[in-house]
Amino acid sequence: MKNFKDLTKQISNLQESEYTAGGGASRSAHNDYGIYRIEDPDQLSRVNAFLNAFTKKTFIEPRAAIAQIRHKFNIMGFDFDWNGKSEVKNVLKLKLTKFGGTFGKSMQTPYAEFEKTDGFEKGKSFTLNIKLNQEDGGLYKMTAKVSSGK
Repeated sequence: MKNFKDLTKQISNLQESEYTAGGGASRSAHNDYGIYRIEDPDQLSRVNAFLNAFTKKTFIEPRAAIAQIRHKFNIMGFDFDWNGKSEVKNVLKLKLTKFGGTFGKSMQTPYAEFEKTDGFEKGKSFTLNIKLNQEDGGLYKMTAKVSSGK
């Protein structure tokens, strides 16, 4: 049985190592600046690094894999149109929204209209590009990358 002193020493050694319960700072797509600030090239590269790591494996059901990507993107603050019945093609281009986009009126909006945006900085847009290939064994290989529209 360990005493309290041995246990605290073991915990402090874990905290000092590069591998922590959260995955370690060297392996995280998150940082203090905010992964949702995808307009920043460093944050965009972090999102694409996550996608690269996620798509290294093969998938039985591509719809489920895309749903997992959507779930992870929702945690980061992004979303795209996808449900379990969406059509799966060899090439998918899914427009991203940040925090669900915006909806409302500004001073320039006509009386009977509303403005709707994707939530990114004016003049910028982002697309999730997915390529699917079915291998001989029936499994799917996927590549995914977020690209800037402007």
